[in-house]
Amino acid sequence: MLNHTSSARFTVGLTGCIAAMVLSSSVMASGSFGGSAGIGLHNSYNLGKSLFYKELACADCPASAQKMDMIGAQQLIIKLNSDQMFAKKLVGNKRQAVIVYLKRRYNAG
Repeated sequence: MLNHTSSARFTVGLTGCIAAMVLSSSVMASGSFGGSAGIGLHNSYNLGKSLFYKELACADCPASAQKMDMIGAQQLIIKLNSDQMFAKKLVGNKRQAVIVYLKRRYNAG
């Protein structure tokens, strides 16, 4: 039979277990695109990375011959900021996401 003290310990223990399960499930669910549903710099980075390889660095893409290091990334950022005809498919937030990726990945910011 549970008395008041053991019942309180059980409740606190159960609450702690539930909190641990919630926290651990959110940690386990974090991945490339998991978690925060497209909000924040982490997801801009991932979107930019994906778009970079699909729209800029593929075999037939505008930056396929670009050497990718800090200087190459800086050159691409300048081109993305100044030439709207360069990589026409990258507009608005997509273009900005690629810039976020390049700045963080190649320390070009």
